[in-house]
Amino acid sequence: MKKQKQKLLNDIQNELTIFRSKDVDQRILTVIKDSNVLPEPVIKNVTINDLHVIQAIGQEDVRISEIVSKLPLTQGAVSKIIAKLSKVNLIIKKHKPDNRKDTYVSLTDDGKKANRLHMEYHQKMNQKIQQLAMDFSKDELKTINDFLRNVNQMRE
Repeated sequence: MKKQKQKLLNDIQNELTIFRSKDVDQRILTVIKDSNVLPEPVIKNVTINDLHVIQAIGQEDVRISEIVSKLPLTQGAVSKIIAKLSKVNLIIKKHKPDNRKDTYVSLTDDGKKANRLHMEYHQKMNQKIQQLAMDFSKDELKTINDFLRNVNQMRE
């Protein structure tokens, strides 16, 4: 029994190595860049953090401080990303007439396209995970979840 458990542990470690080697962020960026929905000069330097800021903005005017609270990024990092996204016309910065202190941002049409492509990618992946989960029992899924949670906690 000990040999079987060690073999399973080795198999799990191999699968985790493969998982880590497949850069999901790079795949998302490739999908967006290959979509030809956005002009090349606009999308060529977009990073995954840029896409996460775009996603945090969503469909409404949002204060920069609200974006910071939604992401694991510093105020300075978000401010730099906002400036960059504004420069390539993926977002618009503005002030409300009754509030000149706070800066609000919203997505341009191209920003909405980038956000849609990013969200569609995640939706497709989530559907595939849902389909894959159908092959496992509730107890097996709980065990998988517990294991992955512990691995993530260990990595913090």
